[in-house]
Amino acid sequence: MNPSEPHAEEHSPAEAAWEDADQEPGPEDEVLDEAWAALDEGDAKGALAKLAQLDEDWPERWIPEALARLQLGELRRARVVLTQAEEFEDLGDQQEYLWAKAQLLLGEWSFGEARELLGKLLVIERTAPVLERLSLVSEMEGDFETAEGLLDEAASIDPEFVHAPRLSSEEFEREVDAAVKALPREFQKALETCEVLIDAMPSGWMLEPGDPSSTPPELLGLFVGAPNTEASADENAELPPRIFLFQRNLERAARDQAELREQIRVTLYHEIGHLLGFDEDGVAEMGLE
Repeated sequence: MNPSEPHAEEHSPAEAAWEDADQEPGPEDEVLDEAWAALDEGDAKGALAKLAQLDEDWPERWIPEALARLQLGELRRARVVLTQAEEFEDLGDQQEYLWAKAQLLLGEWSFGEARELLGKLLVIERTAPVLERLSLVSEMEGDFETAEGLLDEAASIDPEFVHAPRLSSEEFEREVDAAVKALPREFQKALETCEVLIDAMPSGWMLEPGDPSSTPPELLGLFVGAPNTEASADENAELPPRIFLFQRNLERAARDQAELREQIRVTLYHEIGHLLGFDEDGVAEMGLE
């Protein structure tokens, strides 16, 4: 810079990146595209690895990073990143931002606020993913009729979208009973002191204080109580250990009834692993899944 020229205003890396957003794509844009592609494939860790190649102050990385954190259940870190983006720029009706913020609010069980943002997205474009998320909000609020209508609409506008297969309460109970009977005897014995309960959806009382990420709205199953390995230390507990299976979420996770039966089996066996005192890694090593 010529010393005789007026002193140019200095910009942070974030401001410079934002001002250069409309210029020709550079190496950073290619990395960003690869991160978005990883997210589309469900590879949150891969997306974060790509984003780590970019400057932390580069604004374009913040929303995909938030989405990757959300996929990994890291709600607090996702909120920090989104708050950073909100403080830097008025994101308004930017679709990626609305989607990320709605996903965060869903994970935090803030269903009214999530519905508001998803409604804004529907005004911009009625898409199957947004309708599916709205149906989840309705299911968490116990409005199953509205949820079904939203899933029907999603299936009607996207031929690749599959409506959740449904079973009656009686049919679902029979599938759970069949999964229990298929267990090895030692695992059936473990269930003699544990109730297996079927609920439509998770309930607010199941949330761990200050940590909603442990009980996402899409949760398939949950073990509550002391595992068998700690039974002697919990003899005075008022309630026995319980395994909850969430029927509508299990149905949502399957594409057809055969897949639903398998998902019931896998989820039940997973929670039995926790009943036996295993952590997530230990459950996988048991071979029940």
